[in-house]
Amino acid sequence: MGAAVPTLRLQGEQRLYQIVARRIARMIEANAKNPAWRMPSERELAEELQVSRPVVREAVIALEMRGLVEVKGRAGIVVLPVRGNQVNFDKISADAGPGPFELLEARLAVEASAAAMAAERATNYDIAVLEDCIAQMEHETDVTLNNEKGDRDFHVTIARMTGNAIIVSIVEALWVQRDESLMWKKLHEHIHAPSVRPLWIGDHHAILTALRLRNPDAAYKAMARHIRNVSNELMEADERGRFAPEVMQADDGKSR
Repeated sequence: MGAAVPTLRLQGEQRLYQIVARRIARMIEANAKNPAWRMPSERELAEELQVSRPVVREAVIALEMRGLVEVKGRAGIVVLPVRGNQVNFDKISADAGPGPFELLEARLAVEASAAAMAAERATNYDIAVLEDCIAQMEHETDVTLNNEKGDRDFHVTIARMTGNAIIVSIVEALWVQRDESLMWKKLHEHIHAPSVRPLWIGDHHAILTALRLRNPDAAYKAMARHIRNVSNELMEADERGRFAPEVMQADDGKSR
């Protein structure tokens, strides 16, 4: 595969996925006239560029948003024809905001600890509110995952249960960034919501059980497990065949 690429580090205000996206774009441009070249898989790119797969996934999303590649189910990353004579690297390097996995990492750091605090301070009223949030989640059966008021209310309610206004403001800010993130929405276009929603609702029941028992350790672990499950599902959906039907149809040329 050639000489090892030095480990990438943040430079100034650039996010790591921006640097990786530029590297992948240059790789595509360098091999544009080589008919035998194929686009490496995300695992191969992670190994070659010496970064984590979530960073590569974020970089690929950024390139997909710029119209340079397209993710087509099991077919993997497909390079699209470039409009014009060459790749616009300035456009590719533009900041599209925090990456989805960057947001999940921040949520894991904040919300797991918030759940532990909430378990120590939970009231019967709080538990009832969380039960209503899960009930709403069970009725939110849209094919997409971008309209989830019950989910958001569940997590913000737990933050409020801590009684700490700073924690509440941080959690609310993280969810605002999630809801406004074009990268998050682009990533979710590839997820088949009916396949993953029951898994994530089950995680919320586990969190609620720990809170109902007023068990901080169990609440911390349940919340951390849930956020890791979301991250893993978003990372591995292609390998598990849980792509949204429209993506699978585009890949095969027919619905399944």
